[in-house]
Amino acid sequence: MSAAHPLAPVACGVSEPTIWTAGNYLRQFKPIESVIDGLPVPRGGLVSITGPTGHGKTTISVALELAFVRGSRFAGREVTKGSVLVLAGENPDDWAMHLAATLQDQGVDRAGLFDHETKTALLVVPGVFSVAFGLDYLREKLSNCAGPLVAVVVDTSAAFYQGDDENSNTAMRAHASALRELSTLPGNPAVIVLCHPTKGATKDNLLPRGGGAFLAEVDANLTTWKDDAGVIELHWAGKIRGANFDPLRFDLHQVELAGLKDCRGRPIHSVAARHLADERAEQLEARELNDQDRVLIALRRDAGSLADLARACGWINESGEPLKARADRRLKKLHALGLVEQDRKGKWRLTTKGHKDAEALP
Repeated sequence: MSAAHPLAPVACGVSEPTIWTAGNYLRQFKPIESVIDGLPVPRGGLVSITGPTGHGKTTISVALELAFVRGSRFAGREVTKGSVLVLAGENPDDWAMHLAATLQDQGVDRAGLFDHETKTALLVVPGVFSVAFGLDYLREKLSNCAGPLVAVVVDTSAAFYQGDDENSNTAMRAHASALRELSTLPGNPAVIVLCHPTKGATKDNLLPRGGGAFLAEVDANLTTWKDDAGVIELHWAGKIRGANFDPLRFDLHQVELAGLKDCRGRPIHSVAARHLADERAEQLEARELNDQDRVLIALRRDAGSLADLARACGWINESGEPLKARADRRLKKLHALGLVEQDRKGKWRLTTKGHKDAEALP
């Protein structure tokens, strides 16, 4: 049996390949359009945003979704206005609360989520389904209810993963390919997938679960990381196609949701992301260092309980009660740095390294 010609169409229905001269191909080539000015989020591309739980992935993505739909700036950068489809698979109620908080924080009415003239809309599919099998259904429905999509946000990759083993290269590559197919929906949207990081990931190594197979399929891996001052940094790790960019910083602003109460009649709170100018971010980081210095000085003076530490640092509420949680957060950071430790009775004290740092403080 003679061998198949190397350029013969394969038996899976793939069309016959076309050979171009390089000059002709360059003439028809169109530069990649980023839907966020200066960030590697290409129209028709697949981008991951990886961050640990509680480090602002959903909060920041909701702010981005709203910016797309309204055509407003995101972290001071221009965006491409258009409809957005959110696949809220992991926790639809949590996404809804973040959206309500962001709308309230920005002073945007819910009516602003749909533009009747342009059919620009923020759409959501709550719950999990098979992306591969649901693609045609989404395409049919979208053609009737909204204008062209600028982005599809998948929250999260793990929620829509159909396999049993996240370490399977074959399965994770197929999963990433299915997510990329969402870019074929009307408008050729950017597909933005929120991901949990690999176990034990650090700020400089925030890679999505699934190993190299998933990372190889994305065009860029953006990251979110919240530092001890509560500042969230949006940057990248592992892979980027396009120019580097300076980190964008945000803080999370707590919002009491207007008109909403829990089953006991108490107010419900959520958070909204606000872009921080570099100066403000540096101020918050400096305040965190100052708080740590206060704790070191207090421990040098033998204030070992949480209440004593809070009082010694001047952290008192309006009722005169010590803010023990504030002291506890700083102690945990100092413990991670090897500057403090607890004795058998649970009292905090300085380590040898901590004594040296405390003695160097005024």
